[in-house]
Amino acid sequence: MKFAVIEYSSKTKKIWTHTAERPNYVCDPVHEIDPTSFGCYVSALAGEHIPLTSLIVGNHVNIFRRLYRKIQKRLLGSWPLTYDLSYLKAFDVLLVVYQISDGHEMVRFLKKLRAEYPSCTILGVPTQPYGILREYWDQKQEHILELKQFMDQCDVFLTIVKRTLPIWVNMSTTPVRYIPQPYPVPYASSKFRPREKKSNIIFVAGVTGRDAITKGQLAAVQLQKLFPAYRIQMAEIPGMEVDVTNLQGSVFDIIPFQPWQEHLTMLARTALVINTDYTQTRGRVQADCAAVGVPSLGANSDAQDDLFPKLHAERETTIEQLVLQGKQLLEDSSYYNEVVATARERLMQYTYERTEVRIEALVSEFLVYKHSL
Repeated sequence: MKFAVIEYSSKTKKIWTHTAERPNYVCDPVHEIDPTSFGCYVSALAGEHIPLTSLIVGNHVNIFRRLYRKIQKRLLGSWPLTYDLSYLKAFDVLLVVYQISDGHEMVRFLKKLRAEYPSCTILGVPTQPYGILREYWDQKQEHILELKQFMDQCDVFLTIVKRTLPIWVNMSTTPVRYIPQPYPVPYASSKFRPREKKSNIIFVAGVTGRDAITKGQLAAVQLQKLFPAYRIQMAEIPGMEVDVTNLQGSVFDIIPFQPWQEHLTMLARTALVINTDYTQTRGRVQADCAAVGVPSLGANSDAQDDLFPKLHAERETTIEQLVLQGKQLLEDSSYYNEVVATARERLMQYTYERTEVRIEALVSEFLVYKHSL
């Protein structure tokens, strides 16, 4: 099976090809490929990552044609559909990514792709978590229709959050399947550090723009009062202003943003993570925590349910409840180790090998269904 992931654009604006020597998780995330998101699908299925813009205005395109297309895009708001898709004819399966900022372009691309290469199997997936999409739809209702149009052009639509499956099923007649996002388990797990070698650090989420994130900060402050030897840490997020209002009066550090590989090493030294994100994400934070052996509490992500079921939380979960959960973990080392062991064992279901099997089985199932029509 020849496989590729198609996103609207990428940091490099170039096609990236997986090799056994350089899988995505060891590459430069700025100049090559992301280590934990859609790059994982590319390496799991030994495929390519193709930004649509590389096909439209890449360096292989005649310079005058590139200029004309850019002018038309600026004037009309969309690319002219004269771009060449012949590069894609070699692929059997394409995983096409929807995101809010350029959803209309991906819908137009899928219609063109369907017309030119009808035999290609198209899998669709959203990049924003459902909670973020829902907030956006509340402001701009027309974008619900756009995503429905995107789904309608796919052969199968994927969700990486199991609890959202019924919602997606009701949005389109396109079959919807839950497949957890792949994760570089062996590499990340090599950073594991046992409880006795961790530092007295409570790490809290720094995406303070999400409405309930500050709840985690307040829980951390209360835990620090119970355990004064612990420091609170929060990382800077590029392009975001970190709000530390709720940490005033506590002992805390704001640490610089780190690339994922370095972030894992830092996280492995942490005793507890609090991440009160209720946007129904896949939960890369929780996957990272499971790999390096630190409990993560406070979220309703897919990985939170899978990996740390005893630490699940919802928007309605109180600060007091979070503090009680954290207190039990920091006081009871046997309970702490049990939670970590469960998470590490369950993390194995996200390996690249298991993802490859899942997607190949899904494609085979669809092809059998298609041929039966």
